[in-house]
This record gives sequence, C-alpha cells and structure tokens, in this order.
Amino acid sequence: MSAPRPPRAADGDWPLWRRLLTETKCVVLRLLAPKGIDVAAPEQPYLIVPVLGQSNAFGMGLGLDLSGPDRPHPRVHQWAMCGPSAGKIVLAVDPLIHEIPGKGVGFGLTFAKHLADETGRTVLLVPGARGDTSFTPKNGYTWDPADTHTRVNLYRRAVSAIDDALAACPGSEVAAVLWHQGESDVPLTSGPVYQKKLDFLIEDLRGRYGKDLPVLLGGMAPEEMELSGRDYSKIHAVHVDTPNRLAGTAFIPGPRNSVNSATDRHYNAAGMRQMGHDMWATFRELRAEQLARYATG
Repeated sequence: MSAPRPPRAADGDWPLWRRLLTETKCVVLRLLAPKGIDVAAPEQPYLIVPVLGQSNAFGMGLGLDLSGPDRPHPRVHQWAMCGPSAGKIVLAVDPLIHEIPGKGVGFGLTFAKHLADETGRTVLLVPGARGDTSFTPKNGYTWDPADTHTRVNLYRRAVSAIDDALAACPGSEVAAVLWHQGESDVPLTSGPVYQKKLDFLIEDLRGRYGKDLPVLLGGMAPEEMELSGRDYSKIHAVHVDTPNRLAGTAFIPGPRNSVNSATDRHYNAAGMRQMGHDMWATFRELRAEQLARYATG
C-alpha cells in the first residue's frame, strides 16, 4: 500500500499532478481561444491601458450582457495574448484574451470606454492578468519583477507585451495601469514584504513608461475579506496606503454586495462594471490636464 499523500501547505503550491493538469488545461484553452475581431488602425496613436493582476483583473464576473452594458466599443481594442490572434490587435470584447482567455466580465472595458468617449481617442487594452497568482512564487508563477528563477514571471510577460504594442503602434503611450491583485499573497506574504514588492513594481513601470504614470489599484471584495477566514488586513492596508507613499497612484474601494455568490466571492458583472466606473472617475479627477491633452491630440 502506498503512503498517504502529504497535504500541501495551506494556499501554497498545489501537488505536482494538479499543476501538470492545470497547465495541460491552459494549453487546451489557448488552442481553443477565439479568433479576435479585426479592427482598422486608428488615425491617432493608441492610449494603452494594461490590465494586470489576478482573478478579478482577469475577469470573473457572471452576468455578461454583450447586447447591453458589455457591448464592445468600436474605439476600444485589445492586444490579444493567446490563441490565433496572439500578438495582434483586435476588438476588445469581454471576456478579454489574457494569457488564457478570460472567463467573464472584467473592469478594463468599462474604464476604456470612458477614456475613449472622453478623449475621442482609441484605447488599446493589454490584458495581462492570471488568476490565483502572487508576488510570492506559486505554482510556477510570480508577479515579482526582481524574480529571475520562477518558471513564469507574469510581470515580465506583461511588459514584453506592452513593449510589443508600443513598437507596433509608433507614437502610442501608456495612459494608465489598472491593477487588481493581493488575495493570493494574503497567506503567503507579510505586509512589509508585499509593500516593498508592489512599490518596486510600480516604480519599474514608471521607469519604463513615464515617471508620472498613473496606477489605479482596485480594492479586494469586502465579502471575501470578511468571510474567508484569512487575515486580509495587512495586504488591504498596503493597498489603501499606496497613494500616501507614491504620488499619482490611487486606491479604489471595492463595491459591496457585488460578488458572484456566497461561495464565489469574485466580483460579479455589475461589480466589475462599478469598479471600472469608479476607476475612471478617480482617474478623471487625478489627471484632468492629461485628459485634455489627449483630447486635443
């Protein structure tokens, strides 16, 4: 009789068999990813908005309505990250095409629609999120820019895609970064370590794309923080305090009563749209002069 399988560390790496199964599923999902809808190149350069982080950034909102509030906008495009359109610009349609195709509604499209309407410009989303990922290496993934050992560095993968988009679209600029992450780091990372890594990520983005680059941090779901049984306070406090540490960043609280269910505490479609609206309202107040410059070309 074989020895019983040792339990995995709480919220750490999965057993090897599960990691292999998950990666196999991801390969299949990438192969089955839909071909994007072709778009014409805009007359003016793109305003680029990366959407980075874990599952809520990836888009898990149930209640997709493509004929209503989630209908695509002709001047909101995306840099497809996988599938037959990988590395190409196509129409942005929820679920977005992250490094595996998204599952539901996210907040990126709502934010980008506002930006397109306010400025008359075309917005290019770069969807670079992946669920259940952290700064601390987990299942072969990390968001730590300084990590050179973990199998997949999601941060470096994201900036590579942003750089490819900038090279393909001369004159374009990164207008803002939308970030939503932290849940998976709660049991794995101390508050001070998380703060150090988050601040380093923001400073590295600014070193690449502009010293005043706005970074908008979405708040974790209130119900998840209250009902999970884990201590979310340390990571939540880092998020809330970020604008005090780094000028030009903003924290956007998560809407209450806006999760998929009592057991699936990702934001639902309405919650995702609200997060996108709130991110936009904050950005609009934070960068009025920047928006005026975009509108005048």
